[in-house]
Amino acid sequence: MNYIRQRRSALSQTLQAQGFDGFLITAPVNVTYLTGFTGDASFYAALPKNNTLISDTRFSAQIEEECPDLEAVIRGHNKTTLEAAAETLTKSGARSVGVEGNRITLGELEALKQLAPKVTFVPVDGVVEAQRVVKDPGEVEKIREAVRVAERGFRMFIATLREADTEKDMVDALEGYVRRAGGRSTSFPPIVAVGERGALPHAPPTTRQLGEASKLLVDWGADLGYKSDITRTLKSPFGTAPSRRNKMERVGFDFDELYAVVLASQNAALAAIRSGVKAKDVDSAARKVIAGYKFKGDKHPDTDLGNCFTHGLGHGIGLEIHEGPRIRANSEDVLEAGMVVTIEPGVYIPGWGGIRIEDDVLVTHDGYRLLTTLSREPAMLTAS
Repeated sequence: MNYIRQRRSALSQTLQAQGFDGFLITAPVNVTYLTGFTGDASFYAALPKNNTLISDTRFSAQIEEECPDLEAVIRGHNKTTLEAAAETLTKSGARSVGVEGNRITLGELEALKQLAPKVTFVPVDGVVEAQRVVKDPGEVEKIREAVRVAERGFRMFIATLREADTEKDMVDALEGYVRRAGGRSTSFPPIVAVGERGALPHAPPTTRQLGEASKLLVDWGADLGYKSDITRTLKSPFGTAPSRRNKMERVGFDFDELYAVVLASQNAALAAIRSGVKAKDVDSAARKVIAGYKFKGDKHPDTDLGNCFTHGLGHGIGLEIHEGPRIRANSEDVLEAGMVVTIEPGVYIPGWGGIRIEDDVLVTHDGYRLLTTLSREPAMLTAS
């Protein structure tokens, strides 16, 4: 089945329903979604009589290879893509053309108006993004492969860690292993946080060494065009005793106890997932577990774990690392079968660290399917 052709057909129906003569797609990620073209600096014009990819001579052979069924306007080096797009739209006779209001710049829009004065350009937000929220089977398989690559890279990564490795060393190594496993790159700069630095959900890498603390948080993914996004928090064999410099570890927050809470939170969220459920209700299911937790015995009576879960539960993934739906307390999104989302509860305690467990999940009609296969149980790194 030609899924890309189906996407273009769905876009054309949307445009007709909204009364447009055409639509100009300028965001590279949306051009890729509608055409299969993986280059850049190109636009896609959805027009009544033909669909046209507007590009330049650098990509002629690539377009023939990736988009054999699509008409292409190839500009020379003496013309800009905006100029070629304006010329194409004018020749088509289109009078009302939608543009991506949330993607095109004000300067580009003004230039188009000057170059194609007979065309009325109307900014419209999120038309293609709305289509991209539900993945077709081909997209799901591409995300699944991005998960496989990320997991292969991670297994190589943890097998080679050394006590003296810094966060920066580990970020660099993980990026390399993901590429060696088959990825174009990582989906985003990996987050590798040692010890108490795990309390920063998006901790930038430093010279902190793995052997200086008893735990390690790693957030990474693989980019194969479609992306994956995974987080694991692990015990370190190098710094198993509470660090003298880490007072919060000494006062008794127990890794296994906190990990069990986060895992229970993730399981509650997964149990709530199915087509037709509100995204905010899935967020609430996870948040209730963490907010309602009482520490064993009389430990930490003043610690409210609910205040330590400081971000939304998850988000969609696909051609971009953050897509719809948004799974958070104020989301109005409703889950549909075919969506692929992250489920990533976490707790972050300043001075002690953080625990986050993140998996990639396919929404089905009656539940969910985990795309990630790495164990979600607490584990210890293997010393090398």
